[in-house]
Amino acid sequence: MKRHQGTVMLVVALALVIAACSSKNSPSGGNSSTGTVPTATATSGGGGGGGGASSASITAQGFAFSPDSVSVSAGKVTLTVTNKDSVEHTFTLDDGSSSTNLQPGKTVTITLDLSKTVGWHCNIHPSMTGTLTVG
Repeated sequence: MKRHQGTVMLVVALALVIAACSSKNSPSGGNSSTGTVPTATATSGGGGGGGGASSASITAQGFAFSPDSVSVSAGKVTLTVTNKDSVEHTFTLDDGSSSTNLQPGKTVTITLDLSKTVGWHCNIHPSMTGTLTVG
């Protein structure tokens, strides 16, 4: 019985490794992305005082975030994140303060209050990363 359980656990572990490795590639099986790569649109607002609002647009496509680095002002930040892949992703801050599910083909708006630079990643596909640089 123990030998059978060990075999089953090995098969499950191998299946997880294969799934993780295959999720790093684009759905077409290649590593290159085609089409237009979106650019960040970051805007600063506010005048004097304690930091203005800013916003940026980020796209998840081809199992990568684009852009993977965005500069924003300290304070209230509004991010528009679009998932153009056919699978779910997350937009999760590395410090654990925010995590949002990104359903395939959907756009979400995330409002954050940032005082320092923070990275982000996808919990499902850890190779998908980026940085919000607070200036």
